[in-house]
Amino acid sequence: MKAKQTAIEATPNSTHEVAFVETFVVPDKRSRYLEFLPNPKRRAEILSRWNHFFDFIPERATQIPRTSASELAQVLRRRGAGRLAYVIGDSSSDARELPLEDAIESALASGWGTVVSCVPGRLALYLQEFPPGDTFILNLQ
Repeated sequence: MKAKQTAIEATPNSTHEVAFVETFVVPDKRSRYLEFLPNPKRRAEILSRWNHFFDFIPERATQIPRTSASELAQVLRRRGAGRLAYVIGDSSSDARELPLEDAIESALASGWGTVVSCVPGRLALYLQEFPPGDTFILNLQ
């Protein structure tokens, strides 16, 4: 029974993922993202792209310094982030909703390209693979 609960908790949140793709991913990549993210066999292909490729709309991305989880959470809260965030990335926290700072800490600790979706389709944090570890706020303004 415990294994079933874990699997349910790890089920991708289509609200966050679809809104993220439709708002922040460049148009020519959207259909591939929308097809692959919900497919467990293909999900890793998309998540691994975030290590090396920037498939996001540049006008909606603002580079910021890579600081601590608490500092990044403060920046996101000033832009409208709430208490919880949804992690999309190649880590043990993938497809999980966590407290905002925990989600950011998990993304920082993994070292892989990760998105922390704060407000579906409106606000997210993208942490590129470390190094170089570039960090961006993705915001629909």
